[in-house]
Amino acid sequence: MKWCLLVLIFCSCGQPFTAQAAQSKNSLVVSMHPLAPFVIVENGEIKGGFIVDIYKQMEQLTGQYSDIQLSSFMRGLNTLRRAAKRVNSANSQYAPHAHLIVVRTPQRESQFKWVGPLLYDGPVVYKRASDQRTYRSLEDIKQHDATCVAQQKVADTEIFTSAGIMYHETASQEQAIRLLLQPKSRFDCTMIALMNTQQALQEAGYPLNALEMMSFQLPAHAVYMAFSKDTPDSVVANWQKALDTLDSSGQRLAIIQQYMPAYTAALEKGLKASVK
Repeated sequence: MKWCLLVLIFCSCGQPFTAQAAQSKNSLVVSMHPLAPFVIVENGEIKGGFIVDIYKQMEQLTGQYSDIQLSSFMRGLNTLRRAAKRVNSANSQYAPHAHLIVVRTPQRESQFKWVGPLLYDGPVVYKRASDQRTYRSLEDIKQHDATCVAQQKVADTEIFTSAGIMYHETASQEQAIRLLLQPKSRFDCTMIALMNTQQALQEAGYPLNALEMMSFQLPAHAVYMAFSKDTPDSVVANWQKALDTLDSSGQRLAIIQQYMPAYTAALEKGLKASVK
């Protein structure tokens, strides 16, 4: 009898462990790329950033926790695209994948599932401060046969492509700035998101007055959390509900303003209105 009782106890204890292991294997895998003040990284470790803080609040509301993996932007998106292939592998254990920070564009719309918007950001086209030419539109850039330089595969390159503007891709925003501002540069312009212009220039080693805004404003874009296509709709809905809760309570905006006081409700309203 004692032996049978021990067997029963062992079996009953084993069942929750198996369920917990299965749940662990199917937990959300989250990646982010360094981009201050969105995601602040020092010595390879995440130290803060308003996207990180918003995500942690969403974690608490969803009850779905995950260690954040640092990744390049392109590696993060490619991981989402590969997730469906792993699902179809015979011995794979599927875990939903998500990446922050992703601009929701027409080209990406069907590739992922979306939670957001987390915020609105506006792309600004800059020229060298010493450049005396006047650009009043993307068409002016094209007519001047100007060549822009931009970080590889971000939303900026889609704008340049659709406008027929020549451009060169770099590995980072900072590299694009350095190429534009180097002596006798063959490049004429670059595009930087409004929210990280100051940080990008600091990282590149230049003062704010090294660049000058062109005299036109592009439509803003919405920034989202992108999920792999095979993420269950219930998981995506749960994360969207968490973000909606932060939004309605004012917490989302308050977190952003801790890092960017100039990001007011009025500014966000204007950026949102300009989204196409």
